[in-house]
Amino acid sequence: MPESQDVSTTQIGLDHANQLIARGRKAAEDLGLCAVFAVLDTGANTVAFARMDRAWLASNELAVAKARTSVKFQAPSEALNSPLELGRPVPHFDHLGGGLLLMGGGLPILDGEGHLIGGIGVSGGTPEQDAEVARAALS
Repeated sequence: MPESQDVSTTQIGLDHANQLIARGRKAAEDLGLCAVFAVLDTGANTVAFARMDRAWLASNELAVAKARTSVKFQAPSEALNSPLELGRPVPHFDHLGGGLLLMGGGLPILDGEGHLIGGIGVSGGTPEQDAEVARAALS
């Protein structure tokens, strides 16, 4: 029989991910939204995924992309969507592949010491609503 492996404490666990989704679902319901939630670990692997009844099917991929963006850049997904300024270079990440999305709804998940343990992505409303729901999930 194989030996048990120590699970790293630097990754979000399933119970924690499900708690975030439950809080996010409540916030989405309060806003009248049908949302999709994706929680990823620090390697951008899915830990938990939930789609509320009647949520748009397209939101499945959008929620994952927002969470992936937050994990890879360790920042809110909308923070990378800077406005255009004449004479300044335009940041773009389309050449990276891997399904990034630079709009509201993705947040990094940090532990009590401020270390990245995962990311959450929400899709179902406007980018501003999705960001609000993601923030509520982490509160």
